[in-house]
Amino acid sequence: MKSWTLTESGETALRRIIPLGARSYDERDNDGIRAVVVSCATLVEAHVDTVLKCLFSSDEAMTLPLGQKLHAEVEDSIYRTWESRRKWLSSAFSINITGDKQTQDFNAVIDLRNCLVHGDGRLTDLQVAKAKDFFRIKEQLPRVLKVKLNGRTVILTADVPMLSATVSRDFILHFDGAVLNAHPDISI
Repeated sequence: MKSWTLTESGETALRRIIPLGARSYDERDNDGIRAVVVSCATLVEAHVDTVLKCLFSSDEAMTLPLGQKLHAEVEDSIYRTWESRRKWLSSAFSINITGDKQTQDFNAVIDLRNCLVHGDGRLTDLQVAKAKDFFRIKEQLPRVLKVKLNGRTVILTADVPMLSATVSRDFILHFDGAVLNAHPDISI
């Protein structure tokens, strides 16, 4: 059995995510299923943001006025999108998780959350604007989360909560491993 090393923030997120996937949901409980997806995505996002903030604050450049000023100029953009988070993790802190299976699968949770929150249960205009994104989402949601799609409408199944929690758990385990491998002395 593999032993996992986690940050304190990662462990806290897992303690909140794991129970979300343990409960059974009826397919008619759309509100309950939606709540699990949104919670999983939000908890992982908060954890990654905590790690990023810690990495920035512990970087030597932040002890210099110039480093502090430059960080203040770009800080909002760091946390605006998942693409931006991954870019900063890679370019500033040598944590490259972009093409990893766990990240790709977690993208499905993010895409589903965006459908539920920004599209009210439908793929958003932004998600269908680029053909490659649209086809990726249409392939990924059913494969990773067992979501059914009827055109742009998302149909949630009883499997979605457990799969969302499992994918989120796997992402955190993978992410924390990458963080601690690149920065073993980080304290979060």
